[in-house]
Amino acid sequence: LAPFHLPYKRISLDVEYVNSEYGKNAVRLLYVRREGKVHCIKELEISVHLRLNSVNEYLHADNTDVIPTDTIKNTIEALAKCKGIRTIEQFGLDICEHFITEFCHVIYCNAFIQEVPWQRLEKDGVPHVHAFLYCSEGVRFSEVERTRTSPPIVFSGIKDLKLMKTTQSGFQGFFKDKYTTLPERSDRVLSVETLVKWCYGECSGSLDYDCIWRTAHECVLNAFAGPPETGCYSPSYQKTVNDIQTAILDNIPQIEEVEMILSNIHYSKTDLLKLGLCNDMEVRKFISFLPRGTDICGNTFTGMSPHQSNPIITDQRKVKEEWQ
Repeated sequence: LAPFHLPYKRISLDVEYVNSEYGKNAVRLLYVRREGKVHCIKELEISVHLRLNSVNEYLHADNTDVIPTDTIKNTIEALAKCKGIRTIEQFGLDICEHFITEFCHVIYCNAFIQEVPWQRLEKDGVPHVHAFLYCSEGVRFSEVERTRTSPPIVFSGIKDLKLMKTTQSGFQGFFKDKYTTLPERSDRVLSVETLVKWCYGECSGSLDYDCIWRTAHECVLNAFAGPPETGCYSPSYQKTVNDIQTAILDNIPQIEEVEMILSNIHYSKTDLLKLGLCNDMEVRKFISFLPRGTDICGNTFTGMSPHQSNPIITDQRKVKEEWQ
């Protein structure tokens, strides 16, 4: 048989780039502000993404308008020196302002910043002037995005905050079918890793981002734990999430919307009968799950990992009442 050849013809297609962002990720810096003998620090990890008004570098190999990522890194460091860093939100605004106003072909800028949780060291209630302690109250982060034609949008949040209470939590009355094996529980350990992210509404003037973050952090702790003498009962992870979001929206008028991911961490009763011991729920074993940001192949993710144990993801926003 003679060989059969299919005719080949190149078909011209119109291609639209729906997202042509690029940028520099994970720029690490330590900023030290000196006020006499007192030093204040900000250790940050910063990622900046830009979008240009053309895609010539993709379609035509024309790099004329491309701002090198090394320039982005240098700009971040220069702005830290020239502008200073009071809050990560304001620094994100400064970064976006620079790239939007200094480059007429930049039409979008996004700055994501997370702050290492250093706290000033204290001894006998006296704060140290230049020594700091790493704390575990969660990682503060901020995201600022701005286009050429619209005002900046500012997000703030808390991530990697781990909380636990050893009683006053249960899960009962849930839907059951032939595949349900989970027993009802009226008393269990509630242990979670949280990510809380909020968006500010349109506010005139500057905001006290430090005060707002501390208030939001306190809202999370209070809604989760309840009063210190008695606590509060949690009938489900979902109700706890709602209580936290509602507390933030009720107590901080500048916040318009709250998004939350609550990943539960399970502990189960350890069987000590084989050791001839009675376990009255004093000893529990940790039911492990993949570390945050890691999949089974060892790949890493930014933000919360989808492989965390049963994450609860919600988004709550204020509803504005309209009167006729």
